[in-house]
Amino acid sequence: MRKRLPHASFDNASTITLEVEPDLMFSPPGILLNQGTQRRFTKIIASLRTPSERKTTFTNLERTRCCLTETFEFSPSNEAIWKSLTSTNINRLTRNFLWKCMHETYRLGAFWDHVPHLEHFGLCIECKTPESMEHIMLECDARGQKLIWNLAERLWRLRYTDWPTLSWGLLLGCSLARFKIHGKIQRGKNRFFTIIVSTSIKLIWSLRNERVFEGKTQPSTTEIHNRWLALINGALKRDQLLTNKFRFGNLAKNTSLVLETWSGALSAEDALPDDWTRVKGVLVGIWPASRRNGVG
Repeated sequence: MRKRLPHASFDNASTITLEVEPDLMFSPPGILLNQGTQRRFTKIIASLRTPSERKTTFTNLERTRCCLTETFEFSPSNEAIWKSLTSTNINRLTRNFLWKCMHETYRLGAFWDHVPHLEHFGLCIECKTPESMEHIMLECDARGQKLIWNLAERLWRLRYTDWPTLSWGLLLGCSLARFKIHGKIQRGKNRFFTIIVSTSIKLIWSLRNERVFEGKTQPSTTEIHNRWLALINGALKRDQLLTNKFRFGNLAKNTSLVLETWSGALSAEDALPDDWTRVKGVLVGIWPASRRNGVG
């Protein structure tokens, strides 16, 4: 660093150039405590740590990617998969559930193999086979799983014909569905699939927990049918409410996207206006089951 200092004793030179080395004691690296915030310091500390990769997480990420590639010819990055688990098309509790499933934090199956005298907890109480999340969602013989997926496919086929073959990886990546027509992504169709699948996943998990932890008897097919239908109609009603720009401002759902998502799968749709988002009592085109008539 150069400094020019005035010197009164020299007539021919008004300044003297001095070479001054910076003192590192007075310019320490980093950030001053009084110039940072807790949020900023937390990010800095987190960036210094390199998290170890969990084997189960890596496996689930790869399964998700492979299933999406096979079904939609689309191979998302790890970042895209993690971001999909925060999609607002999925309700908050289900987002948390899928995130834990990706990390396999639930104590199922092989976890109990190393717990003395509790090894039986690793078996499905209905099938007497090792329990896993994939088994619960797609393979278990307990009442509910098959019925729920049949209802999901039935609702889907009110509008579309190409119901994909379900797999555990596809369920984990349900919000990354990429249905296309003539090379163009169908936003409403993708969103419809995400809502149907994520809603069904959470109900299957709830039924399993009621059976295992609360000791409840298996519900009837009528009850399961109506519970699933109530959740789907609840998702529809929530979409309607969230299109209100006066109430939610910039956070409001796009009305055209909501219409594109549900139109074609509604009950008595011919009697509804083109924009039915302000109409009360709009329901999907599957009727509730009655105890007298059963599931029809």
